[in-house]
Amino acid sequence: MTPDASLTGDVARQLLQSLNTGDALALVDLLPLGVLLMDSQDGSVLHLNREAERLLSVRGAALIGQVLGSAVDPALAELCTPARWQALREGRRGAREDLRVQTPFGPRWLQVQRLLMPLAGQRRSLALLVLQDANARRQLERALQESDTRFREVTDAVSECLFVTNAEWDRLHFSSPLLLDTLGLSPMDLRLGPRVFEDRIHPDDRALYQRRLLAQAAGEPTDMVLRVQHPGRGVRWVRLRTRLQAHAGGAPLVYGILADVTEEQQRHRELQAARDKAESASQAKSQLMANMSHEFRTPMNGILGMTQLLLNTPLDERQQHYARQVQASGEDLQHLLDDMLDLAHLDGEAAEQRSGECPLQPLLETLAAQYRPQAESRGLRLNLTLDAALPDAVPVAAGALRRLLGKLLDNALKFTERGEIGLAARAQPFPDGRPGVLLKVQDTGIGVPADKLHHLFKPFTQGNDSLARRHGGAGLGLAVAQQLAQQMGAVLDARARPDGGSVFSLHLPLQDAGAPDGLPQAIEAGAARPWQVLVVEDNPVNQEVIQQMLLQLGCSVQLCDGGEAGLQALSERAFDLVMMDIHMPGMDGIQALQIFRRGGEGRYRFVNPGSLPVVAVTANALSGDRGKLLAYGFDDYLPKPLRHRELLAVLQRRLGHPARPLAAGASGSPAEAASAASATSATSATSAAVYDGATMSSAATPSSPDRRPSCLDEASLQRLRDLDPSGANQLLPRVINAFIKSLDKLLPDLQRAREAGMDLAAIRHVAHTLKSSSASLGALQLSRLCADTEAMARNGQTEGLDKLIDAMHDEAGLVRQALEALLTGPQ
Repeated sequence: MTPDASLTGDVARQLLQSLNTGDALALVDLLPLGVLLMDSQDGSVLHLNREAERLLSVRGAALIGQVLGSAVDPALAELCTPARWQALREGRRGAREDLRVQTPFGPRWLQVQRLLMPLAGQRRSLALLVLQDANARRQLERALQESDTRFREVTDAVSECLFVTNAEWDRLHFSSPLLLDTLGLSPMDLRLGPRVFEDRIHPDDRALYQRRLLAQAAGEPTDMVLRVQHPGRGVRWVRLRTRLQAHAGGAPLVYGILADVTEEQQRHRELQAARDKAESASQAKSQLMANMSHEFRTPMNGILGMTQLLLNTPLDERQQHYARQVQASGEDLQHLLDDMLDLAHLDGEAAEQRSGECPLQPLLETLAAQYRPQAESRGLRLNLTLDAALPDAVPVAAGALRRLLGKLLDNALKFTERGEIGLAARAQPFPDGRPGVLLKVQDTGIGVPADKLHHLFKPFTQGNDSLARRHGGAGLGLAVAQQLAQQMGAVLDARARPDGGSVFSLHLPLQDAGAPDGLPQAIEAGAARPWQVLVVEDNPVNQEVIQQMLLQLGCSVQLCDGGEAGLQALSERAFDLVMMDIHMPGMDGIQALQIFRRGGEGRYRFVNPGSLPVVAVTANALSGDRGKLLAYGFDDYLPKPLRHRELLAVLQRRLGHPARPLAAGASGSPAEAASAASATSATSATSAAVYDGATMSSAATPSSPDRRPSCLDEASLQRLRDLDPSGANQLLPRVINAFIKSLDKLLPDLQRAREAGMDLAAIRHVAHTLKSSSASLGALQLSRLCADTEAMARNGQTEGLDKLIDAMHDEAGLVRQALEALLTGPQ
């Protein structure tokens, strides 16, 4: 001890010794605690400070020299009796305890402690009663207890398990009781921490579970559905959601929710199976009808032909009448069969009328010349009216447009008994400003009631469906016309004429001829902003193709490789349109759309409105699929492989022209527009196909047919080259490399599925994935084999599947060789 410290201690002792009794009591009065000084032998009060007076709501002067007795709460008075003080003598200090006492101003909680202090030179001890206000603490404890009770009631009541762990997942801070039942754990298992969950994960889902660790390391929330092995219930599906939450001054914690979704997954599988069954039945029906076309038409041709020959022979008047009746009935049956087969053909063959150039005026003049004799034979006039400003051609298939207008003219002839039929065409833009051509077929026939107009285009429907109707027919012609119009991207409607008769209008969209390669003028001139397009597609080949098409159209593109990634992207930035693949592993396009339309179901916080246009993109190119997908909530539909013109038509139909300038420096050329747009596009990691360094000019002149490998379609390859005319983006090499990599992954998967006793779900997935990507590269035979394999797997057919898979392997080998030669060889 230093001299200074010794001096300080001496001063302190002298100061304390100089204090008299009055000073000591004054010091006690200043304490923030209530203090009562009492005689331990008789329990009389010697002194109480101001805080004690406040806590007990008494006046000190009235208690000095008195025992507490009735002046305070009996429970407190009982603690201060001589007997209680004597019992304390051995321990000298009593334990702190909470006591609820009554005061003149109501009840109060006090923390009470009793102490005995021996007096120097005396045989008596001074008793001290120390009081502290415990009201606030007790209220806080009660509130915490009530909150904890409510929290546990909630966690016990909900069907999901809540848990809290540390970032390392080796210490469980909290878990709801349902966790034990969901995972089949015992209370002793919880001592192992959350990592016991990892041991229960199905081996096939552990790679998916590892994504949680990567996402957590990046500070991202996770949401996944995987399988766990329950010791008593077998394989169960669970949904795991976690979020890392940082705490100020402490280690971060992971908050998680675990839910058993086995029944939900089972319902989804049942719905998927029912949908597949319905699609299979519809496809089988359509294919049957399409395949029966020859069998139907051959005998009909024989009946009509032989009847015509019979009419050319000498017959009496009665025989001629009978023969003409047979001929008329045969022609009616022929029209009915044509309509049925047309409808089946649309369902079972082409889902979209592919792009083409149809010379408009010659087609209309030919139709008028073809139908005029029929009209005149019925005493009708057929007038053709053409606008001088009509374009030379329209961007639709000529055969489809001829069939559509033929159905409308057949309908007009059928229901018109006197007057005239008109076929007219004029240039007329759409309400949103897009250029178009309006074609009209009008008649002076029986007309259609206003309340029947919206039923006209449904199959097997007529304006008059009563038993007493005068006109026959199955009501298929207008249904066929409507499907053809939808596939052209046109609008077909009907209205009644005020003076009698009907008007059927077909509004065809036109490509703007002022922009090169089909690009809109707004994009060409750089006068509008890029459309922001989200592409959700798991196939790398299709990613490359769709991205390049969109870039060439001046769009900014973000790629996502699955439904969950797409929904996350919709939560992070705004888009103008979403292109959604339907068949993807994990969450498919239909599930993703339903979650988006419902606002995220609490799992996502979307920054895009639920009305955002979403276009279905699928390799299932059946017309029936279009209607089903639109019924699910998709706004439009594009079949694979995509065509440049169809993609542009969908963009214009859903978005119109862009509204703000493109990136600075973008010019009118497609390549430059794509280059400028790519500077603003954000692509996912999955879209970056690695090119091995081989050089190949996308702009090279196509090779002669004898040099092109027979398993590759030159027209398809040329379409890919046209997307990258300068070759600057190396699109074709990137697509080829992506396809070869997908073969390296998918063909072994196919073989494993085959060796596992024909895993039809896995076989179907491989076939569907390769079907569209091989078609995009021109491997049409491989695409057809994949389509046949997918159909057999969907229908549960295993007989002959081995041979089909062998053919797929063989064709894939030829395609690989051809593509590798294309990469390294001369163009």
